[in-house]
Amino acid sequence: MHIEKEYIDNHIEELIQIWLQSNIDAHYFIPEEYWNRNVPFVKQALSNVMLFCEGNETIKGFLGVSDGFIEGLFVAKKFRRKGVGKKLIQEVKKQFDTLSLYVYAKNENAFAFYKNMGFVVEKKEIQQETGEIEYFMTWKK
Repeated sequence: MHIEKEYIDNHIEELIQIWLQSNIDAHYFIPEEYWNRNVPFVKQALSNVMLFCEGNETIKGFLGVSDGFIEGLFVAKKFRRKGVGKKLIQEVKKQFDTLSLYVYAKNENAFAFYKNMGFVVEKKEIQQETGEIEYFMTWKK
């Protein structure tokens, strides 16, 4: 499930489309232009994280993690609510003793998912770029 840089390079457009569509769908409260503006940054960032991917021929979803911090979890629209995200979290839990992440308070589905996966809220803050409330959550083995 851990994927190499060459795979990322060969599938960058597919990964970006999953990232973009997932963010637009999950974050109705943030203008779409915000996500589009961040595409170049995300393309570069994908090379700098440990990437876990579900799916062989078709990428069902992926998770990026850097030093135990989950940068994001994204699932292609037609594979959502089919256990892809759960598999990705379970796989990354095997690699780390502690994980952390940020999730927007208004993204109720993601917040509930992470709570269900054993993450707990450590603090609540306002993200400066968007002005939205987000939770910092952690999981410990």
